[in-house]
Amino acid sequence: MRPSPLPAIIYRYLLLEILTPFGASLLAFTTIVFLGRMMRVTQMIVVKGVGLMEVLKSCVYLFPYLLVFTLPMAATVGILLALMRLSVDHEVIALKTSGMSYVQMLPPILGFSLATAILALFFTAYGAPWGQKATKDLMMEVVKRRADLGIQEQVFNTDFQDLMLFVNRVPAPPGHLEGIFIYDSRDKDNPHTVFAKKGQLSFDPARKTLLLHLAEGRVIRWGEGLSRWQTVEFKNYQLPLQLFSFRLKDKVSEDEMNLGELWRSVGRETPGTEGHIRLAVELNRRLALPCGAILLCLIAMPLGMSAGHHGRTWGLILGLAVFLVYYVVFTASWRLAFSARLNPHLAPWIANFLFSGVAVYLWSRMVRELPLLPISWALWQERLLKVKSKK
Repeated sequence: MRPSPLPAIIYRYLLLEILTPFGASLLAFTTIVFLGRMMRVTQMIVVKGVGLMEVLKSCVYLFPYLLVFTLPMAATVGILLALMRLSVDHEVIALKTSGMSYVQMLPPILGFSLATAILALFFTAYGAPWGQKATKDLMMEVVKRRADLGIQEQVFNTDFQDLMLFVNRVPAPPGHLEGIFIYDSRDKDNPHTVFAKKGQLSFDPARKTLLLHLAEGRVIRWGEGLSRWQTVEFKNYQLPLQLFSFRLKDKVSEDEMNLGELWRSVGRETPGTEGHIRLAVELNRRLALPCGAILLCLIAMPLGMSAGHHGRTWGLILGLAVFLVYYVVFTASWRLAFSARLNPHLAPWIANFLFSGVAVYLWSRMVRELPLLPISWALWQERLLKVKSKK
């Protein structure tokens, strides 16, 4: 059997070194982020009375959205930890002594980075939108079966968007309410308060929303001045409710669209309108994040090679710090399209432009065998000690 050429063996070895910390980091980060959502899941089970099967389904639908962010994070940390280990054990020196340069070590890192970016692109393009749509359909089915959704007696319920509901008594039949107080602030210019003796929650299939049917009550409205108010008594009154952050309607939001649907929707909107800006930002945001995953992996290589004798903890902290800085800049950049009215096609890419410069700078110094920072930490410590001694 013909032996494998030396570079292929080394490339395979480097990939295996990366995959182990990458897998462990991906599992850990996804679990940690998911546990942050467990409070909401527990509330759905205990307070809202949603079935366990529906909760498990919602957890499955959530994972594609989480992997959009945990994949690049785990890839960055995996490369950092692997290369730090090789650097500490002097295996990088052995590879360089055998004639391999930093550029020759790049192909397995680049291949792993591209694979991570392709996976992230799949989740941003199809996985996360599928999860959003499936969650919406699931919640719609839950609302159809349990319109009351665990509304408790004598508790101020704020689950409905811009609306506070207080119910004095909840009789045995599902959806029946007695002694109802509502503060409705959905119309900011005309908030109003509703009192009713009886009410019943139901799902309206025509409008795909919850309806609260009130009986024997009154509506109190007021304007800008306290003197501008009016009272209207009623025998029957219908109030539409929005329980979830999304609307249970036929209109598909940009979060539920795949890349093709987003592309077509952007073309149909008039440039400069709010709808065009929102869709253009979402489209470019989904494309920019996978490209950012490649940049983060490429930045992790010089950081890992020059880590010196720092341990795994330092690599974990450094990887998380790099991803956190990128994500903060990335989020701030695409939000500028709304606040500062930047070009919606350009704003989501600002973070990638900045980190491309960082990657070029770090690689240029690594290839020339220079410290990544012009001034070493030891020199900074020496200067700080001199300043303290002068005081």
